[in-house]
Amino acid sequence: MGVSDSKYAFAVSGANVYEKSFLRKHDLDKLLSAPSYEAAVAVLSDHGWSMPEDTRDIGKILDMELARAWGWILESAPDPKVFHALILRNDFHNLKAGIKCLLSDFDVDLHFIGPSTVDRTLMKDAIESHEFAKLPSPFAKLAADVYDLLVRTGDGQMADVMIDNCCLSELTRSAHASGIGLMKEEIEIFTATANIKAAFRAIKTGKDGAFLEKALSTGNTSISRDKLIACAGAENKMEELMTYLSTTSYSSGTKYLSSSPAEFEKWVDDKMISLPIPYKNSPLGPEPMIGFYLGKEAEIKNARIILSAKQNGLPVDVVATRARRLYE
Repeated sequence: MGVSDSKYAFAVSGANVYEKSFLRKHDLDKLLSAPSYEAAVAVLSDHGWSMPEDTRDIGKILDMELARAWGWILESAPDPKVFHALILRNDFHNLKAGIKCLLSDFDVDLHFIGPSTVDRTLMKDAIESHEFAKLPSPFAKLAADVYDLLVRTGDGQMADVMIDNCCLSELTRSAHASGIGLMKEEIEIFTATANIKAAFRAIKTGKDGAFLEKALSTGNTSISRDKLIACAGAENKMEELMTYLSTTSYSSGTKYLSSSPAEFEKWVDDKMISLPIPYKNSPLGPEPMIGFYLGKEAEIKNARIILSAKQNGLPVDVVATRARRLYE
């Protein structure tokens, strides 16, 4: 059943008002030209961003701003669950961080991110008490399996593979359950490019097809899992992979894989933010809400790039090339 368009009219109207406070290109230019980190933070503060007590904590600044946007969706959307695919990967990150911190005595609170569908306190308590059954599906079984694997073998790479694969599968399931075509498109790009990156890294480090059988998720329609696996068994593995990728809808981005993985990440982000832009002025339907959240994510990625550069003294021209496309 499709998602009713009319019931989103009030939420979309609110999103349009909220988006007026989003950073625009001239705001990014002002951030870039700020003479210091402190001056850049002041620009964000003047723009309405809340600031933590320690303004040197970039992660905290950005987490607070993204949490504010997600909180607005929770308050405004008729059914916030249909948007869970936008944040589910944070839950899997937190599960991974929680188990690894438990086994290495690191402070998990420093590694959790948000927003998430599973409450951070619940995730932390379930992992620290080894009561994984407290977690909802699919996290309960996944946490138990990953913990068992790490205790028995210490194989961190395979633990990552298990979590990442489950994450991508759950994203696909959630996107299809939403009934929103745009959500399915967004998650298709995210999961397909995740498989592309996994195949590229595996072949580059000498992994075989058997490894990719475990590492690559299923459910993509825009990329062939079987062909990615076959490339790992070819004589000229990397050449075969790049030749295959050149025939896909991702060819204009995959050319960056060998020379600049960061540029490929930027290409993916820009491709994903471009999809909801045609819906930006639509008064109905859930699509503008997707654009709203992805737009805030793009804004925050740009703020992270610029603030990190200011802290580390990187030149403005280098930083400008890394900026993501805005939702405008």
